[in-house]
Amino acid sequence: MIAAPRVLVTSTFKDSLNTNSAIRAYLAEGLAEVLGAGSVSARPLELAPAAVAQARPDLVVAVGSLVPDASDLRSLRRAVDAVGGRLALWLHDDPYEIDYAFKAGPLADIVFSNDNWSVPHYRHDDVHHLPLAASPSVHLRPLRPVEARSTTVFFCGVAYANRIDLLRRADRLLSRHASAILGDGWPPDLRCATNRRLSVSEMADHAADARLTLNVGRDLDIANRRYGLPAASPGPRTFEVALSGSAQLYFVSGLEICDCFEPETEIILVDGVRDIERAVERACDDPAGIFAIARAAQERALREHTYAARARRLLALCRLDNG
Repeated sequence: MIAAPRVLVTSTFKDSLNTNSAIRAYLAEGLAEVLGAGSVSARPLELAPAAVAQARPDLVVAVGSLVPDASDLRSLRRAVDAVGGRLALWLHDDPYEIDYAFKAGPLADIVFSNDNWSVPHYRHDDVHHLPLAASPSVHLRPLRPVEARSTTVFFCGVAYANRIDLLRRADRLLSRHASAILGDGWPPDLRCATNRRLSVSEMADHAADARLTLNVGRDLDIANRRYGLPAASPGPRTFEVALSGSAQLYFVSGLEICDCFEPETEIILVDGVRDIERAVERACDDPAGIFAIARAAQERALREHTYAARARRLLALCRLDNG
């Protein structure tokens, strides 16, 4: 019997600066489902070199961003080399930070990018597309009848300029219905929006109680001047909301969404306010049809878009899948 590989999951910068440190736990959970809990550990970056020396993992996966200059990834690289392991980077803010892709070259044995169109822009011999996902232990909710849900349209997110523009045009429509537009930075002229942050659990609860959840990507680039790449791949909220059991109105920014969910049967594609209006009418007139979309999306997410599913692909591409 071939022993399972040992994997340590860490982050690319300190948790004190990291608003996405939970992804480390989600990936560790997914890897443990595949390999067994005894083969997987997770540590913040500050503790990772010592943990590598003690556990001697075959693979270390550092999840995050390459933007922070204070990250001590060289110490992690030296620790991995000392035990004969491999270091993978899973970068989850492409293409918005693609200008920092050059940092991956001397650090990583293998690179994973959340964004498909960003992959060919890395100067590295071993780069792969690996979108983010959802965690059943955190995001999964029981499916509720659509008629029993108290919210018609839900959205939660930061008020980026493209989102403000869309919701200003949709404000009159959304204000006529039971809408919950939450997050941070919404201007006071938006009647449908409330500035209130949600925890991950609260976000899943709100989605589970919504007939429709609006999915609008961001347009804020941190470091994307060299190529000006548009985002090609769905963000993690797409998979999280699907697992929570809400039908999604996905604002189309790229066609890769069609590889993840089937339009009209697992997700509803929209391109403006009129499409949102039609979907709201459908949610009121055909709740059974909206429920069928929510159920199909949840089933697809459980099959294909969990962190365990991503862990299987990651291990295969690292040639650690024992077959």
